[in-house]
Amino acid sequence: MKHSTLKNIVLPGIFCAACLGASVWYSVVFNHSRLIAPTDFSTYVFRVQDLPLMLACILCAAYLIWLFVRGFQHAQQQKSSATTRTIDPRFGFLGLLGFLGLLGFWVYPQTGEVFPFAFFLFFGFFGFFFEGKMSHTLMDERYTENRAKAQLTAAKTALSIIFVAVILLAQGCGGDAVLIALLIVLFLTLALYLFLSEYLLYRYDHDDLPAEDFDESED
Repeated sequence: MKHSTLKNIVLPGIFCAACLGASVWYSVVFNHSRLIAPTDFSTYVFRVQDLPLMLACILCAAYLIWLFVRGFQHAQQQKSSATTRTIDPRFGFLGLLGFLGLLGFWVYPQTGEVFPFAFFLFFGFFGFFFEGKMSHTLMDERYTENRAKAQLTAAKTALSIIFVAVILLAQGCGGDAVLIALLIVLFLTLALYLFLSEYLLYRYDHDDLPAEDFDESED
């Protein structure tokens, strides 16, 4: 199952990211940054050289849609189960795709496009490392309480960061720089929420042991 997950989920994601990066590099170096630099589509004329970037974008979009659908189907299958869903911890390596958000600092000054910053959301996928460790965990009352506590703590942390960021950025003079900074903070904070929800649940479930467990260990 682990080898199947790596083969069917992680490797295609890495391949899509590599294709997108390679196509952007090709467009900048060999195609005069077409479709990366601001483009007036009312006068746009298709060229064969534009095809690599188009295909890479379509491939990445198809992969993200497929990943969402697969995750939704799996969640529906596990919904009626008394235990948590089965997740391979190596799904957490998808969090590395979050570093693609750094492309935004290179793309935005040239094209004005902000979509690469959305890749920062993938940092939240690091939470799969901890969710995977809790596969097949009995969803009893204790687990439910720990999950609610973890989600509440993660939400408070995320909202606090957003609140502080808005206050600090409001002190500036406005402009695109402030909007971009706020956008980056929002994406990173959402990723932090996704990660903390799973990490804190794992910590609470393993650290907050019932009293009888300590009594048995002493015996």
